[in-house]
Parts: sequence; C-alpha cells; structure tokens
Amino acid sequence: MKDWKKRAGLALTLKELPECAPWLLESGRDIELQDITHGDVMEGDWQGVGREINAHLNGHQGRIGIHGPFWHLNIAPRDPAVQRLVQERLNLGLDFARAIGGTHMVVHSPFDFFGHPQAVPGARLGPELERAALTMQPIVKRAEQEGLTLVIENIYDLSPVPLLALAQYLDSDAVRLSVDTGHAHLMTQRGGPPPQTWIETLGTLLGHVHLCDNDTTNDQHLAPGRGTIHWGGVERALNGAPESARIFIEVKASELRLGREWLEQA
Repeated sequence: MKDWKKRAGLALTLKELPECAPWLLESGRDIELQDITHGDVMEGDWQGVGREINAHLNGHQGRIGIHGPFWHLNIAPRDPAVQRLVQERLNLGLDFARAIGGTHMVVHSPFDFFGHPQAVPGARLGPELERAALTMQPIVKRAEQEGLTLVIENIYDLSPVPLLALAQYLDSDAVRLSVDTGHAHLMTQRGGPPPQTWIETLGTLLGHVHLCDNDTTNDQHLAPGRGTIHWGGVERALNGAPESARIFIEVKASELRLGREWLEQA
C-alpha cells in the first residue's frame, strides 16, 4: 500500500478526540472509535456519545469505524443464551457505527484454544467454525445491507490459518481480517509467527491493522518503537497490503502523541 503512513489514523475514544481531532481532520486520516466496547456506554447514553463524536468530526474526510463490543463475548459460544447475548451486543455495535457514520467494526477472534498447549486444534476447528457462523450470520447479513465491513482480529491466535478458514466459511465481501501487531508479537513467545508474517499471510483478506508495541510480557499498547517488535519488517509487509486496508495506531492514551510522531516520520 503506497504512502500508508500518510493515511493511517488513530484508534481512540471520545475522551481523547478533542486533542487529536484537529490532526486527524487536517490530513483526512481514518478514525476508529472504541467507546462502545465499554459496558457503561452500552448501558448508558451511547446515542449522546455518538452525537458528541459527530460534533468533533464535522468536516472529516477520512473513513470512520468502530471497535465492537468484545469483553467476555466469544463469537463461537456453546450456550444458545450466550449466543443471543453476543448477537445483541454486536448489533448494538452496528447501531453505534451507523450513528457516527462508521463503515467498519472490529470483532475478536474466537480461537482461544490455539493458545492452549494441550488442545488438538485440527479436531476442534470444524465445530468452532460452525458455532461462529451461527452467531455471525445475522450480523454479517446486516453488515452487507448497511455497507459495513466486519474485521475479525487476532487475539490469542497462534496461527493465521483458523482465521482464514473462518473468513472463507462466512463467505462474504463484508468480512475481512485484522492483524493486531501487539497480539501477534505476544504470541511469538508461544511459537506464533511475527506480525509481518501475519500481514503477508492474510493477503487480500487483510482489511484492517492495529499498530502497537510491547516487550512480550503484556499487551502494553505502546507506540511503535517503544517495545521489541521489528518494525522494519512490519513496514515492509504493510507496503504490500491491500489498498483498501485500514491502518490505525492503537495505543494507550499516554502514547498517542508518540504514535502520531511515528506516523509523521514517513
């Protein structure tokens, strides 16, 4: 992707938006709002949060998206009651996206068993795909109808293969995959590939990237260069990413300035 650093934006919440909005609007960078991941927002006045966001983004020329609800919401549950709750929360995420003009929503991978040393992944992948499809089919259909892309993000995944299988199983132009560099880097300690390999392996199904760093001890959400990720390799991989992929610095609030500075070094 040519000049991706000049197009990459920030993943943030309304709290950080007043400080960052001028920079984002000036260059028309993409934006990802993450407020609807918080329980107090979901249970409170999320419409009011949306109105405040819209006020800050008046005149914005880039793309807008959201991180969907995810806390304790595995998209491949065995319990039908949990499945209904997950669908309810993801639909609320789509409501929030519509309220702020969002055209992508991040959804978390369900494949936590690949991080367990005693699991037999091949024997479990089929049933996991079926359960994920049961949960996601109505969400995917709504996304298709509303012109929104669902991007499924690596979490505990040790391999890109199950996520590729899930995207192919869902079989929709409204489904793409997401690479979180920090998550991938953490899982290298358990034998997973580095972030650049994830980006390259997903190929044309790559629709979204979260850029953050860590030292492999925790998901620290540091600005690029502040941990131990090999950023030269990541940058080269992103040069070959699909033009449509959305790329965001996703760091804790205290690291946002450093993340912006890193992008400006293009």
